[in-house]
Amino acid sequence: MLLGATGLVGQAILRQRGTHPVHALVRTPDGRSWGDGVQVVRGDLHGIPEALFPSHPYVVLHFATKPRDTDGTGFDWTNVEGTRRLLSRLTKDCLGVIHGSSMSVYGPGPHLGVTEEHPLVPVTPLARSRVASEALITKHAADAGLGAVLLRPRFLIGRGDRFVLPAMVKMLQRRRQLGADSVACSVIDVDDYARIIWKLARRMAEARRPEQWAYNVAYARPLVRSEFLGTLVQGLGLPEPVVKVRVPDLLLNALRDAPSRRAQALAERLELLTRSQCLDVARLKAVPGTRALLARSPVEALRAALDTFRS
Repeated sequence: MLLGATGLVGQAILRQRGTHPVHALVRTPDGRSWGDGVQVVRGDLHGIPEALFPSHPYVVLHFATKPRDTDGTGFDWTNVEGTRRLLSRLTKDCLGVIHGSSMSVYGPGPHLGVTEEHPLVPVTPLARSRVASEALITKHAADAGLGAVLLRPRFLIGRGDRFVLPAMVKMLQRRRQLGADSVACSVIDVDDYARIIWKLARRMAEARRPEQWAYNVAYARPLVRSEFLGTLVQGLGLPEPVVKVRVPDLLLNALRDAPSRRAQALAERLELLTRSQCLDVARLKAVPGTRALLARSPVEALRAALDTFRS
């Protein structure tokens, strides 16, 4: 059962589903072709029709989250109250929930090899809503005897990416570089992410006992800023940056503490671009079938993503 089917990750999940049947909750189907084996049900987290729930054992793939507050209403209505509503509607055939969260739950960086045991110290409203939804899912799963998987990637690249590569390309077009050459970040192609999700869903369906785990999701080796920009320069024929901008901690803290929402959003973007954001993925690597995916070179994945970006 898939929630968030029209989003970046939801579309990748459908591309990688193979022969798995899917019940997908969609607010606006848009007349697109969903393919055989996908049953589309119109609705949202606050209006889930009975038709969405399969009459046989199923795993919930919960990726219906609000990542940006474009309407100024905040994140809790969708990310927290929507999750609470979903959990209250799960039927007896549910085996567990896989939820798309984010590395943002660990708080501001720099992070170098942060593990899932790191304290959760969210500083943005979005990150706080993610921590709250994680807590709801974990508690409900433990109380109801269900599986729970919380996924925490950093940057997603590949087909459908409208944020990571476009932001880097825009900087290079202006011949600017934010952050030092040594700044590193964890990335994964969204289709590799979807392949991992299906492996975890299968593992959950076959588990003898329900488990509740959080997993960092990224390639094992981070992508260094000089590699990132160098690949874009070479692959897209962009100019080399001539201005390298440093962002001191004092400025970041001032922006983060400012009453202006725009200033706070700017602080978040600057932190992501100028501070290392690296995940330790040893826990996920121990899951059978994931090691080869996580061993993929992030540079190779970035080169492949450029083909999609050009089109």
